[in-house]
Amino acid sequence: MRIRLFHKLFLAIALASFGSIVLFAASAHWVMQRSFVRYLNEAREARLESLAGNLATHYADSGGWDALRGDRRGWRRLLLDVERPPAPPPGPPPGEARAAPPHQAEAGRPPHRGRGPVAVYDADHRLVAGHLPYAADFQSSPVIVDGRTVGWVAMPPLARPTEARDRRFERRQGQVLLIGGVIAALLSIAVAALTARRLVAPIRAVGSAARELAEGNFETRLAPGGRDEIGQLTDDFNLLARALHENESSRRRWFADISHELRTPLAIMHGELEAVQDGIRPNDARLLDSLHGETERLQRLIDDLYQLARADIGALDFEFRPQPLAPIVNQALARFARRFEACGLTIEQAIGGNLHVLADRERLDQLLDNLLENCCRYVTAPGVVHVSVTGGNGKAVIGIEDSGPGVDDAELARLFEPLQRGEASRNRRSGGSGLGLAICQRIAHAHGGRLTAAHAARGGLALRLELPLQEAP
Repeated sequence: MRIRLFHKLFLAIALASFGSIVLFAASAHWVMQRSFVRYLNEAREARLESLAGNLATHYADSGGWDALRGDRRGWRRLLLDVERPPAPPPGPPPGEARAAPPHQAEAGRPPHRGRGPVAVYDADHRLVAGHLPYAADFQSSPVIVDGRTVGWVAMPPLARPTEARDRRFERRQGQVLLIGGVIAALLSIAVAALTARRLVAPIRAVGSAARELAEGNFETRLAPGGRDEIGQLTDDFNLLARALHENESSRRRWFADISHELRTPLAIMHGELEAVQDGIRPNDARLLDSLHGETERLQRLIDDLYQLARADIGALDFEFRPQPLAPIVNQALARFARRFEACGLTIEQAIGGNLHVLADRERLDQLLDNLLENCCRYVTAPGVVHVSVTGGNGKAVIGIEDSGPGVDDAELARLFEPLQRGEASRNRRSGGSGLGLAICQRIAHAHGGRLTAAHAARGGLALRLELPLQEAP
C-alpha cells in the first residue's frame, strides 16, 4: 500500500505537535503539583511560626513545659487560636434579611488548609504535646524565649495534598490542562492538515504539468513560486519546459530545413533530366557538369550530416596529443592563401606565443578549415580577415574576425544550430550546407574547449575558439 505524501506530512506534523503538547502538559502538571505542594508546605511553615509565638508566650507565663504536658484542652486552644478564621463581616442594615455566608457548614471551624499532625518538643526534641516522635525531615519552627530556644513546634512535610479542598483544586487544575491539551491537539491537527495541503499542492501541480509535458504539450508552464525549495522546483520545471519547447521547435525546424536542403539538388537534377527526356535540352557536357555539381553538393550535405550525427553521439574518432598551436594555425592560413586571394580577402595575422594544446591534429585542421571556408563564402570582397592566437588564464584563444557583412542578434544566437547560415545578411555564394559551424562546435567541445560568436568591431563576425593550455613536452 502506497502512503501518499500528504499523509506522510500530515502525520509527521501532527505527531510532532501532539508529542510537544503531551510533553508540555505533563511537564506543566508535574510543575503545578510540585509548586502547589510547596505552597502548602510554606503555608504550614507560616502556621508553625505563628504557633511558635503563642507557645513562647505560654512558656513564659507558665515557666516551662510542665503545664502543657498532658493538657490536651490547652493544647487544642493554642491550635484554635492559630487556625481561627477572621471575624464575619458586619450584618446588613435593619430590616434587610441576612444572606447565608458561603460555606456555612464550615463556619466556626478551623480552616482545612494547613491542618496536620502538629507536635511540640522541648529543646532536646522530647515530645511535649501531640503524638508524633520528632524526625529530622519534619517542618519545624523554634520556640524562642528571651533569646533562648526552649523547644520546637513541628509537623511532617506534605508529599501531596491531603485536604479535600486542596485535592479538588489540584484535580481542577489537571482538568484544565487536559481540556487545554485536547483543544491544542485539535488545533495542531487542523494546522497539520492545512500545512500538508499547502506543501503538497505545488508538488501535485508539478506532477500534473509533467504529465502534460509527457503528452507533448511543451507550452505547459507553472505559476511562479516563492523563494523556498518548492518555488525553486517550480522555476526549474518552467526552465525544463522551455528547453523542451525549444528542442521541439529546433527538431521541427531541423526536419523542415534538411528536407529543403535535400529537395533542392534533387529537384534541379530531376528538372534537368526531364528536360532531356522531353527534348528541351540536349544531352551534352553542360548538362553533365550541372548534374555533377548537384550530386557533389548533395554528397557534401550527406557527409556533413553524417559527421554531425557521429559528433552528437560521441562517435567521432580523436587521437589527442600535445600540439604546438601556432604552426597549426599558420599552416591552415597557408592552405587558404590562394583561396583568400581569389575571393578578394586580405589576411591579417597576430600569432604569437609558444602555446601548446592537447588536440587531435586532423580534427583541429578540420575545424580551422571550416571557419576559414566560411570567411571565403560569406565575407564581401574586398574584405579583411584578422586571425590571432593568444593565451592566458590557462586557455589558448584563436580569434577570427572579418569585415562583414555581419548578422543580427537573432541569427547570432542560432548561428551554431544545424543548417543555420544567417542568409539575410551573408551571401551564400558557394553552396555551403550550413552544418560547418555546428560540427566545429562539437569538435571544440570534444577538446574541452568552446566556440563562441559575437559581433566584430570591423562590422562582421567574430569567432572565438578557446582550448585548454597544455604544458610543452
